Amino acid sequence: MSIESLFLSPVYLPMLGAALILVTKHFFTDRQRRVVEYLSALIAFVLPLIAFTFLIQPVLAHHQVHMILGTWETALGIHYHFDGLSFLLISLNLLISIPVWLYSRKTGPHQETFTVIFLIQSASIAATSLTADLFNLFVCLEVMGVTSYVLVASSEKDEALLSSFTYLIFSATAMVFFLIGTFGLYRISGSLAYDTIALAKNSLSGSDLLVARLSLVLIVVSVLLRTAVIPLSGWLVGAHSNAPHAVSALLSGVLIKIPLFALVRLLLLVTGTELLGSILAWAGGISTLVGIIMALREHHAKRLLAYSSVSQIGYVVAAYGLALASGLETEKGALLLALALLYSFSHALAKATLFMTVGRATDAIGTKNLHRARGALSELRAQGERFPFTGIAYLIAFLSISALPPAIGFWGKNTLVYLTKGHGATHLLSITSVLTIVAYLKLSRIFLPSKTTGVQKTVSSCSVLTNLSLIILTSLLLVGGIWYIELQTFVVQVLAPLGATTATLTSYSAAQDLLKTGITLSFALLIFFIGSKTRFEKRFEVRKGPVVSFPNLFFGFALLIAVMAWQLLIRGGVL
Repeated sequence: MSIESLFLSPVYLPMLGAALILVTKHFFTDRQRRVVEYLSALIAFVLPLIAFTFLIQPVLAHHQVHMILGTWETALGIHYHFDGLSFLLISLNLLISIPVWLYSRKTGPHQETFTVIFLIQSASIAATSLTADLFNLFVCLEVMGVTSYVLVASSEKDEALLSSFTYLIFSATAMVFFLIGTFGLYRISGSLAYDTIALAKNSLSGSDLLVARLSLVLIVVSVLLRTAVIPLSGWLVGAHSNAPHAVSALLSGVLIKIPLFALVRLLLLVTGTELLGSILAWAGGISTLVGIIMALREHHAKRLLAYSSVSQIGYVVAAYGLALASGLETEKGALLLALALLYSFSHALAKATLFMTVGRATDAIGTKNLHRARGALSELRAQGERFPFTGIAYLIAFLSISALPPAIGFWGKNTLVYLTKGHGATHLLSITSVLTIVAYLKLSRIFLPSKTTGVQKTVSSCSVLTNLSLIILTSLLLVGGIWYIELQTFVVQVLAPLGATTATLTSYSAAQDLLKTGITLSFALLIFFIGSKTRFEKRFEVRKGPVVSFPNLFFGFALLIAVMAWQLLIRGGVL
């Protein structure tokens, strides 16, 4: 089979699966509809994954496909581009979506409409990864957003509905600026396609160059809100902490990363984007530190995980920004981009596992309050979990997110931090590595034996499918750690056409730097011990969650626009 006949399968097969469920919804019995639902998931996730195995060799050989859908002329058509980047992004989505959907079969939501929305979102993620024109990117991001709002609200709790609405308002505001930026680039180029925009922008001067760079700033900052970078992350904590556990796993694992990498093709083509790199690196570094400090102040288990997502995406944004600053045509820039994407995969696996295991544990003990949540292992055993799948999966995810061996995060985070040396933001990443371990030690206390009883219990979430989903994710975490060097080699080779085709692997090996890991762990244990044995921890914790308001968002949005505009226009020599 040809590459042209396979690369769009992750777009149309999930849509086919969603259509099958809707068609049978009113004509089949409950049992028949359940069979169709599982068949649709098989079509939507497994078949594209199989199709992509046939694309590995063409991708390694750097084959690319550029397609204009429909009969529109080039300037107006819908442009899709398949290459190594889209291959990796779609593969990431499929590998996370399969276990997350399996987990949702027991924990809920159980409505067929949930699966329909889930499949539509998967198709929109694939389309976002493939798009090569700005307006199609806008449409795909909007579909991703709309499906996310519905999935967050699907728990039918008042807090989830409010969080979903907040997410909608913030995201809609950002996309208004995205459209303004799109109009600005279209005005000077007469096209929405990335390559045409690049050809026009790279030859501009005067007021046209001013408009083009301001438009680019608006687009980048709008995408950063979807990525939840400080100070644009206010929407994330409520949405991720109040959503169903499966939805939280998907949102933190996949949804906040795809828009950032979808912009790579445009930023690659347009001159001057390297000036944004240092700002993005600092934004990422600040996000890591502020996010983990807010996580440490939390006593709500899922809010702690949500703030941790803000922190961990900072590592990705910092490496991404430094890749742009170095220039993707350089060896360092190409390696940083590859490591940013590889750490995104590492974090997606770990965070999906953490949301699912912590959600399962807190459901078993009936509370998410870290002051009272204890005895999760014994409660899960009482509810039918004979083998401690939840505890083991949590431990492996904890090791990965904390950059401790042998999971993939140990290699990914340490290699990324090593390669970012030389920039001030690296110090923030190193400090955050210590505090991350402290935060997850605090969270881990929910698995300690309980000294009290009487907490209201919920229905057991133990089932073959939930156990299978955890086995899949933990296996990927361990396999990624064992074969990390081979995986890194594969990612660098696949992404080579985007930048320096001569990029080679860094000689750094995390295993050779175990002393640094030991020192990091020792500092973390010391801080945790001091905090838990004194009143400092309770004094440090927030009494009430911070208020997320539209003025706060607007201030953060304006601040980032001003800083990026100054970098591009003043330091870039336009003004």
